[in-house]
Amino acid sequence: MFYPFEPNVKATIRFLSLLKVKVNNNTVNETLQNHPEWPSLLCVTDSLSKWEIPNGVAKMPLDKIEELPTPFIAHIDDLENPLVIVESVDSKTMSIYHKSYHTRSTIPTNDFLKKWNGIYLIAEPDDHSGEKDYKKIKKRLLLNSMVPIAAVLALLSLFIFFFQQNSGSAVFPKSGIYVQILLFFLGTIVTTALLWYELDKNNPILQKVCTGIIKGNCNHILTSKAAKVFSWLTWSEIGFFYFTGGLLSLIFVQNSFSAVAWLNILALPYILYSLYYQSQIAKQWCTLCLMVQILLLLGGFNVFYHYNPTQLALASPVLMAKTVLLYILPMLVWFTIKPLLLRLQEAQNLKREYLRVKFNLEIFETLLKKQKKISFTYDGIGIEMGNPSAKHTIIKVCNPYCSPCAQAHPKLEELLHQNNNIKVKIIFLVPNNEHHPGIKPVRHLMAIAAEGNELKLKNALDDWYLPEIKDYDKFNKKYPMNGELTMQGSKIEMMDEWCRNVGIIATPTIFINGQQLPEAYSIGDLQYFLLE
Repeated sequence: MFYPFEPNVKATIRFLSLLKVKVNNNTVNETLQNHPEWPSLLCVTDSLSKWEIPNGVAKMPLDKIEELPTPFIAHIDDLENPLVIVESVDSKTMSIYHKSYHTRSTIPTNDFLKKWNGIYLIAEPDDHSGEKDYKKIKKRLLLNSMVPIAAVLALLSLFIFFFQQNSGSAVFPKSGIYVQILLFFLGTIVTTALLWYELDKNNPILQKVCTGIIKGNCNHILTSKAAKVFSWLTWSEIGFFYFTGGLLSLIFVQNSFSAVAWLNILALPYILYSLYYQSQIAKQWCTLCLMVQILLLLGGFNVFYHYNPTQLALASPVLMAKTVLLYILPMLVWFTIKPLLLRLQEAQNLKREYLRVKFNLEIFETLLKKQKKISFTYDGIGIEMGNPSAKHTIIKVCNPYCSPCAQAHPKLEELLHQNNNIKVKIIFLVPNNEHHPGIKPVRHLMAIAAEGNELKLKNALDDWYLPEIKDYDKFNKKYPMNGELTMQGSKIEMMDEWCRNVGIIATPTIFINGQQLPEAYSIGDLQYFLLE
């Protein structure tokens, strides 16, 4: 449930679970890590607000902790795991989730108060709280997760089929082959984890494995000069080729056991080299590396226990060629996908750094000031929604048949729903011309807005913009109008004149407090800026 995620993500997932609010774990992870203030407490409170969970952050005297409604999030002085989920608390003990966030523990309240800085987050969900389309997204994630499982099962079935065809020989009894295949399978998993670590050193799963023993420090070992055979080849890669190639050979090549056994024997001295380097030179231990040494040693024992020494020279040139090809295969695959994986990891890191820069308030305000400024009044024109006395005004210049305008509509509504300090003005770029295709829906929407019923207006805008196919006749039947339609001509002319004066040439064009929204930003991005 938690292992693939960072500590603050796991804490938020646990908190949502205690609140009984449904948000998919992947959604929590993406929302938090893409927040400009990740991994602060602010990204948690903003995310809770996005999921319509009323919440607040404050600081209180330590001796008042029993007055807080549970569950709540407490912030402590711990760099790796700063968030503690408090399920219950009294003067003597408290039940908390911390570190793994998987199991609940009971600790003395006084011990906790020594670490707590008084900062807390409380939340009170209601019937509207939760992720939109939760079930639909959960179903999609479930189907996506089943694809690799199905692929693994298919490969295992294939391996079993070939193994049954090739198992047993004069060199190895079946029991020895079974053990060797198991060891090479485990070795493939461990060396894959080593390659994974080289690509993503901050992965929480691998960090947990690598720090699970005293003086455990995979990073120190795997980034040292001794971890590389050449500048382009690491010992982790050699280990992956060894175990994967051996596994493929044992399964797909009949009587390949002799060649694989020889390689296992030749690999045994590497155990001494690795242990000597870690213990005497680095004075640090790599947990994953130690696993590799154990598997090599067990493989050696298995070979010497089951192997018939009189059969050592039975490997034919054809057999050796097949075995070598299966060892080369994982090399070719790895060196093909490695650049792609590196670029993917780099792109992910760059995306997060870009988002942190993009959503920096000072940078946004600087870019906003450099954009086109409206010099013509927009009072009394268009459709207005939201709090009339709001501090921030968003102007959306749009066309009723504009696809990007339709895509921006739900994001604009979400902003209005989440922030009471925003008002929206919708101005249509449509001339007062009976032959223009946009005149009928614009005139109709303006007539509905003139009634002053904001709920009806919201529903009408949804019914027009949300469907993929815009059907005015169907819309007209749902919202029948009489003479009101003929009274909108002057309003449409005012909008058209305003658009010409401002120089609007494309839709949607967005203005924030009179300044045009920079191209690098979208309406959805405004949730991080229009907070006050």
